[in-house]
Amino acid sequence: MEQAALKKMRTKQVAVSNLIAVILIIAFYMMIQIVEIRFTHFFLCLGILMLLQSIYGFIKKGSTKSFIPIYEQIAIYEREKLGEEWEKEQRMDNVWKLIMSGLMFFQSFSFQNVSNPFFDIQPMFLLFLLIMALALINISMLFRFRKIDRSTEGELIGYTKESNIMAIALGFLTVIIIFIFIVIFLLP
Repeated sequence: MEQAALKKMRTKQVAVSNLIAVILIIAFYMMIQIVEIRFTHFFLCLGILMLLQSIYGFIKKGSTKSFIPIYEQIAIYEREKLGEEWEKEQRMDNVWKLIMSGLMFFQSFSFQNVSNPFFDIQPMFLLFLLIMALALINISMLFRFRKIDRSTEGELIGYTKESNIMAIALGFLTVIIIFIFIVIFLLP
């Protein structure tokens, strides 16, 4: 793929990903303002959504089809570039969704006796989560783009393992940052 076409495709990917994240977080904020949703229901719905995504991913296997055309174009490009690693990455993605689904079901069960609705969440905290989510999305995409787009055939062997380790490390760092934010700004 030519460099100009690749840059245009990646720019569209970043724009669409950021737009989807912003729309979802704004919709979530509006929903918790309108409907009195409880933690247990939120985690249950999130668990069901992740479980369905995982099942759908396992069913579609190596298909590059997507509801959003730019994501389909990217999947075709990355499948060609990554080869067998793309298949491994897709399987691992579905396994992680399955694990996260189980965690959300556990959270739902754990919060059954909590009577506080989400209604008490401060807008400052949601704004912080939006900024963190956008930062994580963009940083992880940037690393992914650099690794995949600049590599040659054979350099990407073991990419799935490497990217999963990096994702776990980034996840722990994010949890620490959110915890510090809560302790400093929301608890006093």
